[in-house]
Amino acid sequence: VLALVGVVNIPVIYFSVQWWNTLHQGASVSLTRAPSMAMVMLLGMLIMVLAAWAYTAAAALARVRCIILEREHHAGWLQDIEEVKR
Repeated sequence: VLALVGVVNIPVIYFSVQWWNTLHQGASVSLTRAPSMAMVMLLGMLIMVLAAWAYTAAAALARVRCIILEREHHAGWLQDIEEVKR
């Protein structure tokens, strides 16, 4: 049901932005044009995007590590790791 709502809602949102473009800000960053925002703001935005991706990757890897440690807690190779002995 949610997918059907999304299928209908996405074109409505897209075309409403096109039709009533005076109500919405234009794209600040585009692949085909130079950015319309200040370079300092663009740099800050890109750094934060990279930081968010790095945090997401680190959190996912930490979770995978925890899952492996839980599944293999009786394995011999795990007992050789100093960090796990504590």
